[in-house]
Amino acid sequence: MLYTQCEMIGQSSESLASDDSVEPDWDRAALLELSDSVRDGLRGGLIYAADADKLTTFFEASLRDEERRRPTLGFEIIEFARLDKLLAELLQFNDTIKPSDITPELLLSFRVNVSQAKNLRRFWRRRFREQLFMMDQHRCALLVEGGRLKDVSFNNSLDYDLGKWQTEKLTGPVSEVEANLQFEPGHWWLNITCAERDGIVGSSLETPTKGCYGFTALPLLTGQEELIRHNTVKYVREGRTSDMHIPLMTQVGRKIRIIRGYRLKSIFAPEAGLRYDGLYTIRQYGFKLDSHINKYRLELILERATDQRPFEDIRKVPKPSQMDDWTLYEKLEGDTIKLLQGETSYLEWKLKRRQEKVDRDEWQRATLFRASFSLGIMSQGEQLDRRATRHL
Repeated sequence: MLYTQCEMIGQSSESLASDDSVEPDWDRAALLELSDSVRDGLRGGLIYAADADKLTTFFEASLRDEERRRPTLGFEIIEFARLDKLLAELLQFNDTIKPSDITPELLLSFRVNVSQAKNLRRFWRRRFREQLFMMDQHRCALLVEGGRLKDVSFNNSLDYDLGKWQTEKLTGPVSEVEANLQFEPGHWWLNITCAERDGIVGSSLETPTKGCYGFTALPLLTGQEELIRHNTVKYVREGRTSDMHIPLMTQVGRKIRIIRGYRLKSIFAPEAGLRYDGLYTIRQYGFKLDSHINKYRLELILERATDQRPFEDIRKVPKPSQMDDWTLYEKLEGDTIKLLQGETSYLEWKLKRRQEKVDRDEWQRATLFRASFSLGIMSQGEQLDRRATRHL
């Protein structure tokens, strides 16, 4: 439910405007879920058929709420549920939609929602004024003070390819049962240091550790990965002897936690940040020296454990609201580098990030193109991606 007093939907505008004694109890979590679901569909070029009724219900209720002397849908709820971004993306999608691509019934419902969104945006602009336009700045402050960047800080003196963040928070050891309750597949972080802060890994390095829970976790942040059979992937990385994850030799046949990062060349990698993808059994470990390039090559065969949250669900993480935080995080990091290291370092950082994205996109397109032949189909990348994830 979007708010618990559903009978409010049936009230007239007049009664809402004249009687402030009965207030709707807005469900922030449900509103965020609706916002994420609709925005995810719009970004994929799809009309939100499954959420159409919920969205219409929300618009009707919120517009009636705006007619009250003291509207109850406050700034904090709008900010938390990303309702401002929901309106913006809905109206932006309206500018690009092709009426011929959807059914007349769904098009009519969509046009009604667009009209409602415009009216609601007008109400909010009048009610919140500059607060509404400064909402992202406030979100950024919350991100640092008590959000995803809580207890981590930027350290300009660190020289590490995967980031310059550190944490001083020490989490005491807990049992494996408690650890499994805390980390469900799909858990997401902005960077490896945030994962270290929460205790799932023991350091911010790309190496297997046991963290504070005594359960081995392996962050796959670089290298590449491919699906070799149902539920089984092969992970490959090149480097020095110290990059070969030698402690995993003794873990063959055992389950470990796998955390994938956005820099990993894999169709299963998250779009941004790091995501805990569940338990995998190490089926095979090996490395050897490639004399042609004078580097060692590590190969791991990993089989995803059954009886976990389906990977088809996990692949939806990060959600649009999490991507909002990622955008703020990248801007914060860039601004910090510019402030502490100067314009030149900032431009180098920005160029590096852009080149990384180009390389990942090119690798993924090439991989999906090759997969189209092995699967015996010619399809869009997103369709191939979804089909591949069903094998995990």
